[in-house]
Amino acid sequence: MNITKTRVKQYNSTYKTVISVDGIPICMTKADKRASEIIAYLNGYDANIADGKIKKILDNIIKYSSYKKNGEFQN
Repeated sequence: MNITKTRVKQYNSTYKTVISVDGIPICMTKADKRASEIIAYLNGYDANIADGKIKKILDNIIKYSSYKKNGEFQN
């Protein structure tokens, strides 16, 4: 699983952090601390993710990558 963090300037606004997994953007955060917590959660560490919707998406990504790694999931 290739996780990247990119800073993006929104029009007439502050910078946002976009987190991508394998080139697919999965979420956008305002703070770097939240971005680091999301990356830690994706890497298997115990991180506090307060937003249930994002946590559900992250759990699906973790499950998909484990299937892909074990060869159980075929495209």
